[in-house]
Parts: sequence; C-alpha cells; structure tokens
Amino acid sequence: MIDISLGLVRVTEAAAIAASAWIGRGDKESADKAATQAMRERLNQMDFSGKVVIGEGKKDNSFGLYGGEVLGKFAKTKNVPVYELAVDPIDGTRPTVTSGPEAMSVIAVGEQGSLFSTAEFYMNKLAYGPEIARKTELHLNEPLKQTIERVSKATGKAVSKIMVCILDRPRHEKAVAELRSIGVRIKLIQDCDISGAIACCLPQSGIDLLYGIGGAPEGVITACAMKCLRGALQVQVMTKECKIADPKIYSINDLVRGHCIFSATGITNGSLLRGVRFTSTGPVTYSVFMRSESGTIRWITAYHGNLMPPSESA
Repeated sequence: MIDISLGLVRVTEAAAIAASAWIGRGDKESADKAATQAMRERLNQMDFSGKVVIGEGKKDNSFGLYGGEVLGKFAKTKNVPVYELAVDPIDGTRPTVTSGPEAMSVIAVGEQGSLFSTAEFYMNKLAYGPEIARKTELHLNEPLKQTIERVSKATGKAVSKIMVCILDRPRHEKAVAELRSIGVRIKLIQDCDISGAIACCLPQSGIDLLYGIGGAPEGVITACAMKCLRGALQVQVMTKECKIADPKIYSINDLVRGHCIFSATGITNGSLLRGVRFTSTGPVTYSVFMRSESGTIRWITAYHGNLMPPSESA
C-alpha cells in the first residue's frame, strides 16, 4: 500500500477536533456534520484516490460520507489505484453530545476490492483476542454456554472471571440474562463497540469477548482493527429490525481481504483513547494507528498549533 499513514491519522484528528466542539451540547446533527465535513476535507487533501465502500451516510440519515463517494487529490485521475474506505467520523455521536465516554473518530483503508460492503444496517458480532484465537476456534452460532467454556479453557480463567462486553440495548436482554445465568462478568456499554472489540486484544483491559448486534459499518472497521491486532471477529449481517439478513457467518478475511490500515482518534475520554484536550496554545489529540502487514501499533499524541508540548496537567 502507498504510504498514506500519517495522512490518515490527520484525517481522524481533524474529525475528532471538529466533533469535540460539540461535546455536551446535545446537538447530534451539528456534531455529525462538523466531523463529517472535517473528515471529507482532510481526505481531499491527501495524495491518493479513496472510495467509500461502507459508512453511515444515507443509511443513518447523516451528512455522509456516502458509499461510492470518491475522495483525494487523485479522485478523478485515471490509472491510479483506488483505495477502499470504511469510515465513521463519530463512533459514538450520543456520548459526544452528552459528554459520555468512548467516542472516537475512525477510518479503515484497504486495497481495491478488499473491503466488505452491505446495504443492511446491523451485524451480530463475536470478537476475541489473539490468545484465544491461537488456542481455540469460537463460533458465532454456537450456544453462549459452549463459547464461554471454550474461552475458559483457552485462557485458564474460571468462568466467573471472564468478562463479556455487550451494548446495553433492549435487543440484548435475552443474551444478558443468559450470560448472567452462566456466571460471567458483563461490561455493558452505551455505544462504541469498535473500542469494545479492540479491548479484547489488550490484556490490561480485562475484556475477553465482545458479543451482540451493532452497526454494520463499525463491523467492517472493527475487522480491519482486529486484523492488525491479530485478533478474531465473526459477524452475521442483520436487518434494521435485527432479523437475520444473510445466514452466512463472515470472518475477518471475508470482511477485509489483503492488507489494511486503521486509524482512530479519541473525541471523549475512553478506555482506549483520551479525548481531545484544549490548551491555551491549541488542541491535543490522542490516536492509535495500526497496519496489518507489519502488525505495528502506534499510539500518537499530537499537539496542534503548539511550538512545544504543554504540561500534562494543562
């Protein structure tokens, strides 16, 4: 892949800074518009051609970025490789405008023909980290009790020590009740299942699994992050009514073929990234950048408009 690494970090930084102006202001539409415009403008400044294959856009009545939209300085140049984009200018619009946790701006990029696309709204997801993936194979359509038993054996943890992350939604009431009957610990999150899945790959997070139905664009973006982290993800495409749209169980390699790169910048404070901070000399952002080809993970603190880093207590 061409060297667009730092450019992608700048894309998520720009979107996060724009969104951060709307933290706690209760206006989801304005926050989404600001982040989307900032992401689009920054992508159009990059020396590449990128096509959005999956994002919120029309499906979520947002301001884009829409499937099929082509961006970058070389967008109209013939015989130039067209990279595929999976985007979410704000993963967590609600926590952004309510000053909640975990909101971030995210983008994933793959080679032409590599990223999965669907017109459906949701995916049912099962994500887990590299340690479990090395020792056992889980199956999304297996009973949860059997899945937990496999995780317990792979990790050496007692069932009571296993932590499952799941979105706190009415559609998950049955799954939550079943998990509680099995005896695992549960981390209920309000939004942002991308960071929940990534946490499965970070031993210090204490999270072993992410399970449940979340957004389809987030599923493809998550697949890119999990491929970089050597974790595992299985999904099943669901309708907006949370009915099965496609019986096939898709793996990471179905969702992203070949190499990919992933960038995320925190908007509000979360377990993965700190949110945007404003100092007297400019904003400070916290990002993570990953490449599947090398398995490299970079944690990036950027001081925008600063001649020198401000004090961390600022």
